[in-house]
Amino acid sequence: MHSNIPFFIPHSGCPNNCVFCSQVKITGKSRKEPPLAEELRALRKTIEESLNTLPADCETQLAFFGGSFTGIDRARMIALLQTGYDYVKSGRIKGIRVSTRPDYIDEEILSVLKAYGVTDVELGIQSVSDRVLSACARGHKAEISYKSAEMIVRNGLRLVGQMMIGLPESTAIDELATADAIIQMGASGARIYPTVVFRDTPLYDMVKSGAYRPITNEEAVERSALCLEKFVNAGVEVLKIGLHASESLAEAEYGANHPSIGELVKARLYYNRIAGMLSGLDCKGKIAIVYVKDGEQSKLTGYGGKLLKELKAKYDLTDIKVKTANTRIYQPILKIEEEKQCGLNQ
Repeated sequence: MHSNIPFFIPHSGCPNNCVFCSQVKITGKSRKEPPLAEELRALRKTIEESLNTLPADCETQLAFFGGSFTGIDRARMIALLQTGYDYVKSGRIKGIRVSTRPDYIDEEILSVLKAYGVTDVELGIQSVSDRVLSACARGHKAEISYKSAEMIVRNGLRLVGQMMIGLPESTAIDELATADAIIQMGASGARIYPTVVFRDTPLYDMVKSGAYRPITNEEAVERSALCLEKFVNAGVEVLKIGLHASESLAEAEYGANHPSIGELVKARLYYNRIAGMLSGLDCKGKIAIVYVKDGEQSKLTGYGGKLLKELKAKYDLTDIKVKTANTRIYQPILKIEEEKQCGLNQ
């Protein structure tokens, strides 16, 4: 069992103003830094409270999220890391992960991170299209992402690539290229974030002016599922799809703000794989038996069985039954049977 203890830092580590960014909404933290002593007390309290609720055999990491961790004041960064490292040395947590921007990584920073028990670096790559990065006022080009990723991997740290779906000027082709790039960079994990639009961001103004059309939930599901497919095929673990469903996400004005978008994306991957199996088969008037790993049934049967209904209609099936088998996640097994034959086997 693995668990992260998230600790959100104010957004002061990043002076850039990407058009989509609203860390205040997402994390509930302002840009203003709290007094360091107060922040360190809060960090220790968060760690202790979390450890008290987790099983003793749980592999636990401290995770600094919410800003560009390696861009904050160096003394503050080291103080936060040292506090976390005390728990690493005592064996109470296994390591530390940090989240940052590609242009806030260099060899000196990586040496500091390694010295204080950091094991994973989550890199906000977002896109490897310079056109998209420019439209988002990201402040750097794609080559920086490649260089930073190479340094992280070469220094023996695990790389997690964060990417976004539906950014200004981004297409499905751009997003698939970004997924491919994250895989080629040697990432062990990835996060997929469909774009949401909050008030008080440049992106919100772009929507109002007509300069940007926000991605719909349906588009985000389709395009995210294609990227998920690439990561699954490459053995790259997708840690999260979409922002956490919280009150702050409910404040999103436009974009892919469905609270269960991650589950919808996973369900669409199952749909795509089953559709690929059915394609070319003589299915008219027959019954499909789909076997999935135990616990995965709801990916197909949820939301009123919408995906099953789509498959039935598309391939002229009489029915689709979902059962469990000793298979892996995203590896459905398909059997096609005549209606009478299937009925005798029940």
